[in-house]
Amino acid sequence: MSATILDGRLVRAELKKALIKKVKDLPVLPTLAIIQVGDRPDSTAFIAAKKKFAADIGVKEIHVKLKATATQAEIIRAVTALDADPSVHGIIVQLPLPLAIDKDAVFAAISPKKDVDGLTAANVQRWLEGRGNEGHESKARSSSQSVLWPATARGIRELLDFYHIPLAGKHVVVVGRSSLVGKPVAAMCLAENATVTVCHSQTANLAEHTRCADILIVAIGKPHFINASYVRKGQVVIDVGISKMDGTEQGKSIMAGDVDFEAVKNIVSAITPVPGGVGQMTVLALFENLFDASSL
Repeated sequence: MSATILDGRLVRAELKKALIKKVKDLPVLPTLAIIQVGDRPDSTAFIAAKKKFAADIGVKEIHVKLKATATQAEIIRAVTALDADPSVHGIIVQLPLPLAIDKDAVFAAISPKKDVDGLTAANVQRWLEGRGNEGHESKARSSSQSVLWPATARGIRELLDFYHIPLAGKHVVVVGRSSLVGKPVAAMCLAENATVTVCHSQTANLAEHTRCADILIVAIGKPHFINASYVRKGQVVIDVGISKMDGTEQGKSIMAGDVDFEAVKNIVSAITPVPGGVGQMTVLALFENLFDASSL
């Protein structure tokens, strides 16, 4: 039997309706400020998606574009000015930044309450300590969160919630330990009372670990790395990876996840597609963070 497809497009569409209503009920229009350094095509594309979503749900966005040659001091001044503006409720600095820039120093200029990416030291400390689940909306949709989770982690949680897949008591294996995805996802699962194993490039006998998971979350950026030998029946597989594969499909580049979807879909019980899975949830979660930030 084929796995249940955890459809990020469907979930995003449903939760977007609820978010639009919540935004309309706010006394003040939330405003998101996006800072871009340089003109990388991928960054520009990601920002365009965020701007479109902002327009769709009725919030305001400010796009501050700095030259690729901008100094660290110039970037920090731009962040500081937005942080001091009471009409701005959320700030994101589009990554990656030029190699010469200390991103941690830039993030330090963002107030935790405006850090809708969840990457400031204060927010990282809070989600590492498990203080991000007190207002878990699957339990109380009217509650506010005490910490802003990174968008991918929050998006995964929302996706699992929608399909009534609990984390509590489950063994979650996270493959990947990046600061943007792997670590916050692992922390989120711990905060939801899962037992968590984090695997990475130096993990011996990786397949033995992944087959033990109730929920397998993969974020390593290696297309089709997880094949049938890494999974077993009954698992839920969350594929965070997205890479361009050689070849074309109807004139377009083929996008692939870290999981070989075709190889495992008839083994596991549920799986996210790529595209159309976690990626759909990330932008939604960013704007849910903006809503929470505007309510703090």
